Amino acid sequence: MKRALRKQFLLVLACMFLSPALFGQATGRVVINEYMPWTSNGCGTASEFIELLNFGPGAVDIGCYIITTGQYSITIPPRTILQPGEFYVLAGQDFLPSDCANVDSVRSGVRANLNWNTCNCTNATVPTSGDGLMVDGGSSNTPLVLFDPALNIADAVVRSLPTEPTTFLTTPGSNGCAPQAFDIGTMPIRYEQLGMSAGRGNSFARITDGDCGWVKDPKQSANASNNRDGDLSDIQYSFSLINAMTCDSTGGRISIHVEHMDYASVFPMSYTVANDTNADGRFDENDDYATFIDSTPPSVDIIGLPVGHYRVTVSSVNGCYLRTFEFSIFTCTTALSVQLEYFNVVAGNTSRLLTWKLQQVEQLNTVVVEKSANGRDFLPAGFFTSAQGESGAKRFETTISNTDPSSRFRLKVIQSNGGLFYSPIQQAKPTSSIIKIWPNPAGRVLSIRLRGDVVKPQAYSIYDVSGKMVQQGSFKIQQWADDATIDIGGLLPGMYQLKLESVSSPINHPALRFVKQ
Repeated sequence: MKRALRKQFLLVLACMFLSPALFGQATGRVVINEYMPWTSNGCGTASEFIELLNFGPGAVDIGCYIITTGQYSITIPPRTILQPGEFYVLAGQDFLPSDCANVDSVRSGVRANLNWNTCNCTNATVPTSGDGLMVDGGSSNTPLVLFDPALNIADAVVRSLPTEPTTFLTTPGSNGCAPQAFDIGTMPIRYEQLGMSAGRGNSFARITDGDCGWVKDPKQSANASNNRDGDLSDIQYSFSLINAMTCDSTGGRISIHVEHMDYASVFPMSYTVANDTNADGRFDENDDYATFIDSTPPSVDIIGLPVGHYRVTVSSVNGCYLRTFEFSIFTCTTALSVQLEYFNVVAGNTSRLLTWKLQQVEQLNTVVVEKSANGRDFLPAGFFTSAQGESGAKRFETTISNTDPSSRFRLKVIQSNGGLFYSPIQQAKPTSSIIKIWPNPAGRVLSIRLRGDVVKPQAYSIYDVSGKMVQQGSFKIQQWADDATIDIGGLLPGMYQLKLESVSSPINHPALRFVKQ
């Protein structure tokens, strides 16, 4: 269902929730992002931890949220505000040493936000030896279910089914949180299954923050981003700001194209639209939020957007594959004619390479590169303009010294008439990787966009479902983020796999599937 959003809809639907079978959050999407169920011998049972993440688009009060294993429950204290991009760590002790939380080499340890052994917020005393909050060894299929205060399911994960035995339990009614009684073993819960084996000293983390895929023993720490070089999601999103102005009755319009091999596993998708109604540059509880469901792949199209500054967070039917896009809609008189074609950030050892391309630069005043450590508070990191009299399209490129893998970047594009818009927020991506193939399904021509140092010739091979190579060749991309095309008119209709390999260099790209019509 393609949505037309009017201001009155945003106001009326600001407090609406999706079906609890998906999730019960209106302003932001909180997920279980990482957890350690079986600590190493030297760490002790109290080093178990669970990391929550608010993916946004807005702040979420996780006060009185309940996380349960089916045997134990933990109730988070009231008025615990989690901003977009912020983590919340629950553990069996106040401080997790570096070797007891899979901490990477940059960090020395983790301070837990909540210690379940001292918070007086559990249904029963959690053991501090042997099996603690979660079951050690064996099948280790401890379920983790996150409820909001009304027992709507926010997230639910398990290593594999069937789960460990559960029991009827009652949460403590203290600190202003109402008691709740339930047995998750009798509730219709749709678990996300991790699917890998258990192991002592291993934590489980989403491949990238908010993703549906998980990795074991990620060498990361609680309260640290899982967006690491080399991690690739099996879903790709392409954001298009189709109409950035309200010059006619259709209003603003965006489209988010979803690329995935199995649309039935991701649709219906939900999306939350956040409108910065007080224009303070933040998305918090003072702004408007509305959540909708789109059941028609391959894209989420939103039309009829009134003037405003927005964030849209999309998620799959399982409540993961989360992505957030930020944009603005302008009045007809102040709407920008400058258009952002792409914006990429790639990691180096001690720096980040930022590249972007703008159209209609004759209307451009300034581009401000902004940097943030948390994804919500941005500071200027560079300023760029076009030469006087320059017109048409222009590519920009800059290198920023940076070693923090969690840094985010965005562009603030200011036009000569004073109007402005923001790019989507980007983190560093793996160097030299396929960023996009389209259209999918494809007709005669398949287009490819790469990121990274890809000016060298690229060899390609196409394989059918039996693994037989049916086409090969090569091409060269001359400029950053330019596109290449492959003629696939000779292929029969069906499913194929594209594999790229850089000629005379060790750079390899992950294979991507596509459908030939």
